[in-house]
Amino acid sequence: MSVSAIQIGLHPDSIDYEAPEFTAFAGLTRERLRAANDDNLALLRDAGYEADGCQIDFGETALDTIRAMLGRKRYDAVLIGAGVRLTAGNTLLFESIVNLVHTALPHARFIFNHSAAATPDDIRRHYPDPASTVALDIPRDLEEAAVKNPGNAARPEAAHGPRETR
Repeated sequence: MSVSAIQIGLHPDSIDYEAPEFTAFAGLTRERLRAANDDNLALLRDAGYEADGCQIDFGETALDTIRAMLGRKRYDAVLIGAGVRLTAGNTLLFESIVNLVHTALPHARFIFNHSAAATPDDIRRHYPDPASTVALDIPRDLEEAAVKNPGNAARPEAAHGPRETR
């Protein structure tokens, strides 16, 4: 059985591309977003993962759309697009999506991409083999990221493990 992923993102027709929160995404247009969504799914499929797209709006129907898709299929990985995650005005939407997915798919891993082209590499952090639905406990690159983050050295648990609490 191969790893199944759902990519949840904003429908290109639901966005006001002139709104300040979306002008921050340089060059974002309806056509570019549509192409990025399609390209992400194609990259995942070409890499051997099963991938479905779930495009949503900003309203309550967004959760209904996601709920319906989660009711039809078990997903191992959940990708949530940057337009949902990184736009301050979408914080409640993002939070609602995470809570809905966590309740419906407690086993699933949340995967957040670095860029549109990196999606297969991002999912490989948890599922390096698209034919195996056994997820890694800790992503392979987490240790490397921790070493690169100088703030980690200042934390006592970085040198001595977690602190005891009483």
